[in-house]
Amino acid sequence: MSELINVADDVYEKLTRLKKAKNASYSEVIRWYISEKPEEKKYTIRDILATVRARRAKNTRKKEKIDHDLVLYGVSRDSS
Repeated sequence: MSELINVADDVYEKLTRLKKAKNASYSEVIRWYISEKPEEKKYTIRDILATVRARRAKNTRKKEKIDHDLVLYGVSRDSS
C-alpha cells in the first residue's frame, strides 16, 4: 500500500541524503529511522564512508574536451 504524505523541505532533503547514503528506498530509510532507539540514530563510520564513496564515485567523471573545429572542418585551431 502506498500513501501520499507531505513533509517539510528540510525533512525531504535529510531523507534524500539518507536514502542515497544507504542506497535504499524512502520506505526503508523511514523504517530504519523510526525503528532505532534515539541514541542509536547517529551516523556510524560505515554511513560516513558510504557517503564519501558515493560522492567520490559521482565526481570522478572527467569532462572530455571536444574540439568542434576538428569535428566539423577536419582542422583544429589549437594545433597551430
